[in-house]
Amino acid sequence: MKQLTDILTFFQVPESVVASGMTDVGVSALTIDSRQVERGTAFIALQGGQSHGMAYAGQAIKQGASCILTDRAGLVEFNHSHQQALNKMCPVIEIESLAQQLATFAKWFYDAPSERVKVIGVTGTNGKTSSSHYIAQMLTALNQKVALLGTLGNGWFGNLHPSINTTVDVVMLNHLLNGFAEEQADYVVMEVSSHAIELGRIKGIDFDVLAMTQVTRDHLDFHKTEEAYQAAKKKLFLNYSGRSHVINVDDKVGQALLRELPSKDTIVTYSQKTVQADIACLDSHLDTCGIQGTFRVKGTSIPFEVPLMGQFNLENVLCAVSVMVACGLTEHQIEKSLLSVKAVIGRMELLTQSGTPSVLVDYAHTPDALEVVLNAVRHHVSDKKTTLWLVFGCGGDRDTGKRPLMGKVAETYADKVVLTDDNPRTELPEAIMADIKKGMQRPAQVIHSRPEAIAYAIKQASEQDVVVIAGKGHEEYQEIQGKRWPMSDQKIVKDLLSVKISKG
Repeated sequence: MKQLTDILTFFQVPESVVASGMTDVGVSALTIDSRQVERGTAFIALQGGQSHGMAYAGQAIKQGASCILTDRAGLVEFNHSHQQALNKMCPVIEIESLAQQLATFAKWFYDAPSERVKVIGVTGTNGKTSSSHYIAQMLTALNQKVALLGTLGNGWFGNLHPSINTTVDVVMLNHLLNGFAEEQADYVVMEVSSHAIELGRIKGIDFDVLAMTQVTRDHLDFHKTEEAYQAAKKKLFLNYSGRSHVINVDDKVGQALLRELPSKDTIVTYSQKTVQADIACLDSHLDTCGIQGTFRVKGTSIPFEVPLMGQFNLENVLCAVSVMVACGLTEHQIEKSLLSVKAVIGRMELLTQSGTPSVLVDYAHTPDALEVVLNAVRHHVSDKKTTLWLVFGCGGDRDTGKRPLMGKVAETYADKVVLTDDNPRTELPEAIMADIKKGMQRPAQVIHSRPEAIAYAIKQASEQDVVVIAGKGHEEYQEIQGKRWPMSDQKIVKDLLSVKISKG
């Protein structure tokens, strides 16, 4: 815990700006979200996407804020009398360039937590969630205490709490890392998004290991160009400290990054295609039970058998194994920990029952990811009579350029395509469908209601068919006009399969 006087000293603000007797107030936590304020919390009020944080100052004070830190724009939100009323209840302090100092302040307040626990950062367009979970699974199997931060939630591995963003804001990140450090975590595995890199959400964080899966087209609504997106991913390795770097040399951005990294850096490379990599796949075989084969780890052959669908999951497992090597684990420990690897929710998640079609739920929401998923299913299924169904859509208020590309991929690799809504947000679903169909030559079934679209595909599919439901994966909502409605692809599928059996 810090005292308000410590905070004033950090920002070089004279104590005279605070009413007499208030500088000894204890501050136990920081937050930029007024909803997270508890007694003893310092509320940091800055400009948000829709409004300034000072609009919620009253709420923060009622919930027990010990002080409010804001900028000049925040104080302008209030007239002089209102500000004075606030100051009598809770000190409101203007900090010059507060937003620019936020990362340094959070790191200081929480006593540099990323220096007190080993942090593993994983980035990439596709595969970072699966790779992160495989890393956590393998470390946990070796009796390591592991926390996880990412798309599927934050917390101790096996007990995650939902998170709005893949990577939380820099204040919350330091808060969480501090909690994990105090509870003696051995490792924190975190997904690092391109947004987080560009928006400074990880600024000041010290990483033990940094890993990249691969980089393809995504988030052009934010980055504008593929070059800018790729540059953002590379910044994680070029601008942040990391004791070891794990690089996929099968990826063009990974190859470029390898040439740009200083030769003194500790680098572990991995590959499915070249045996010259530090961690290589010597052979592999796909069947309906998963993937089997042999890895070469620093000269030692390690057999593996993992219950995962998709050749691309082999790349994710290679990434996880490479991180194990970067962490200093032995070949024997790695071979043992591979026995614990299993599918991640919403990532090629197989849902099936006897007498029903096989259903795969996956998060694929980019052209590249969708192509990989559909190709992966083809490689696992040898029966030429199998019909491959695909149910998918594209998100609203996001990169519109990928929509026709995904339509083309769907038509090329799936036998039957059902277009449906996938978080239309504020856009008209009909407009999204029109964009997707620009990339298609043949008519496609359109059913806007996602539950009805999934039901249609499963009811039409035969027992030997495979139905891929792509785009939402782990998500348990459908976002329409600013509101999130409860909806889970997995629940819809399970209910439909049980009904099909009972009628069957």
